[in-house]
Amino acid sequence: MKGRIPSQIEDSLAGPTSVAEPAWSNRGTASIRVVLGGMMEATSALPRAWRIYGISNFISQIGTWMQSTVQAWLILDLTGSPTALGLLLSVQYLPAVLLGMSAGKLANRWGRRNLLLGAQAAMAVFAGGLAAVVASGKASYLVLMGFALLLGIGNALSQPARIALAASLAGGEGAGAQGRARAAGLATLSFNLARIVGPGLAGLAIAECGTAFAFMANALSFLPLLLFLAGQNADHATSSRRYGSGYEAFCLLWANVATRVPLLTVAAAGVLAINLQALVPAYARLGLGLNASGYGLLMGAAGAGACLGGILQWRWPAGSIQRPLAAAAGVGLCLSALAAVHDSTLAFVILVGFGVCSATVLCSASAAVQSFVPESLRNAATALQVTIVLGINPLGSALTGWTIEHFGANRGSAALGIATLLAVAVLSLTSGGGSVRKCETAPNESPS
Repeated sequence: MKGRIPSQIEDSLAGPTSVAEPAWSNRGTASIRVVLGGMMEATSALPRAWRIYGISNFISQIGTWMQSTVQAWLILDLTGSPTALGLLLSVQYLPAVLLGMSAGKLANRWGRRNLLLGAQAAMAVFAGGLAAVVASGKASYLVLMGFALLLGIGNALSQPARIALAASLAGGEGAGAQGRARAAGLATLSFNLARIVGPGLAGLAIAECGTAFAFMANALSFLPLLLFLAGQNADHATSSRRYGSGYEAFCLLWANVATRVPLLTVAAAGVLAINLQALVPAYARLGLGLNASGYGLLMGAAGAGACLGGILQWRWPAGSIQRPLAAAAGVGLCLSALAAVHDSTLAFVILVGFGVCSATVLCSASAAVQSFVPESLRNAATALQVTIVLGINPLGSALTGWTIEHFGANRGSAALGIATLLAVAVLSLTSGGGSVRKCETAPNESPS
């Protein structure tokens, strides 16, 4: 590779494209300006430390989405197999299942700032190593899988501390439930804006600078966050209060229908539908025959829709369990609609709707958890939330890749969409009432 574009991608970039790039690019630019204006207005009411932390996270997330986009395209170029892509993504997200709850305990013991600083520094080193391997031309499927596993471990250890620290910087208990819910929605909005910018930059990187450049850009994107964390007082990040256990957090979240149903909805939609990194590259390349630029624009479409969903969630936080259920049904309908589409413009529009609905599902779960749990249970509850949200990705990515490879991009999308609708129907029928009750500590277990 040595910093050049693989021949298949180079040939596709040289030929005509079926994507109406100028029209989409103009719309995308206008959308980003509107979203940035709304974010600036929203963040003005938040503490300065949260704003700096949010901007640093945003830059890091742009790099992460650049790497994810290029990695998926590179895997398909090396193997031509959606199943191989799904397997690699499963390996990347497997640590979230194995380490999610342990990450919450580590955040209690070492402090959120210390854990996040160490994990992010390690991920920067891993990303730089991956860039060096790709630039040297020695990247293979097994090598890429190894780096995916290392980055997955770093992400599994980072996410609970990242989300919990954001809620604390927004004001902790003093911000109130609505304040923490809005901060969670704004953090998700930032994440999804990065999902617009990152894939677009990745497409440019592949075309102009080669795949190694995108991986190195991800490594450099960690620097602002590392500098912010290094400047924070470690003693401030580690509270002296007693923290609750994972068992207490689980009991509290399960007993309350306002948190149980959104988390179950995320789990079902995550397994069957919300697997963009496996779905979109396979659909773009195998279903529509698009090149790298077209793939980046489709990812940007989903990200633009997710930004809109994040804005709606920030403006009007979910007040009932019906919103995440309705949004999950919308995700299923969008996937079913993709099955009948053979035009990139229509696919773009459908993926915008897919992004709105998927962001609403994810925002509802995050806002429900962060607005409901007390500060003493925040690390444990956030670790449980991340374990569910990221932990279902291995199964979901593998299932999506296998389905598309065996049934094709269109029929595979239809099958996943119908399965999602059936899951929503089951959840709607079985989501009985729940009450808020104090959870007793597990026998022989004390808060860590």
